[in-house]
Amino acid sequence: MKKYFLIAKHEFKTNVKRKEFLLMTIGMPLFIFAIVALPVLFIDNIDSEDVKIGYVDATNSFHSQDFVKYSDYESAKKALFEGEITHFFVVPPDYLSTGEINIYSTKKITSTVSGGVENQIKGFLLENLLSGESEELVERVKQPMKSEYFNLNKDKEEKEGIGAFLFPFGFAMLFVLSIFTSSGYLLQGIVEEKENRIIEILLSSVSHRDLLSGKILGLGAVGLAQLLIWFTGALLILSSAPVVAIGILGNLQISTLLGVLAPIYFLLGYLVFASIMAGVGAVSTTLREGQQLAGVFSMSGVIPLFFLQFIIMSPNSIFARLLSYFPLTSPLTMILRLSITEVPVYQSRPADVWKKANY
Repeated sequence: MKKYFLIAKHEFKTNVKRKEFLLMTIGMPLFIFAIVALPVLFIDNIDSEDVKIGYVDATNSFHSQDFVKYSDYESAKKALFEGEITHFFVVPPDYLSTGEINIYSTKKITSTVSGGVENQIKGFLLENLLSGESEELVERVKQPMKSEYFNLNKDKEEKEGIGAFLFPFGFAMLFVLSIFTSSGYLLQGIVEEKENRIIEILLSSVSHRDLLSGKILGLGAVGLAQLLIWFTGALLILSSAPVVAIGILGNLQISTLLGVLAPIYFLLGYLVFASIMAGVGAVSTTLREGQQLAGVFSMSGVIPLFFLQFIIMSPNSIFARLLSYFPLTSPLTMILRLSITEVPVYQSRPADVWKKANY
């Protein structure tokens, strides 16, 4: 068995047992879920049944079975303070000419609650203003269109939507988390071995090429294992909610070229950053010094995220193409460009060549 394979095996076993690896692999998805899902859960708990609306109609032309009608402002105000209703609104005599509606509540108005209350009031007003019209017309006035965007070219017609950006954004997040974590372990391991004088013993038994190759391959396997755990967890979650899974997967739009190049950019991107971190670790005397120097390269790798809106608006601009050719920014930039527009093959090849040459 070759020495670099033994080193890779050792690095893999050592790093998957790290507390940092377990925290990042398990804790990060939970943290992201808490940020995204908990607000949604709290919003869902604000049920429409908790909101009871009353109204005062000065025009005497509006009627509703869902809202409580009061004869005047004082009666509605009294009911509000006694807790019979949570909100009430007043339809003034000149409503048809001004469209003004005043809404009252004893609670502090939030965007979520006010939006739900306003939607209910709008529905109430439309149903009364369009009384006598068909239900289809009333619904169409409430929701005048359901739009979809299509990208037309000479060969085909492609449906566009938010799903077109789910894959590149997911790739970007996985790239940043997995690659920077794995390459960070490499930097930390090399510097620690230098500080503890272990590196001299290792170099007396193996060549520097076998040592670095084994470390890079082993930590690359750590990154892939991390991705595998995340994907497996995502599949288990989606399998428990098939309706949601169909909706998400149905919105994903991945071209053949994008599906082929994404793993390539991921692997080559890891090799670039791993090689850089290995070099930084070799020249650094302390871990703090190595982390400070490595931070410069890490920040360079996420530059495309800072110019995300510009790349989306102008994916074939000179600036976007330059980012595609630069090894540190190429993976994220090319995936973003490929998900938005067609990129000539000759523009993707130089990026690969640059990364291979850098490695």
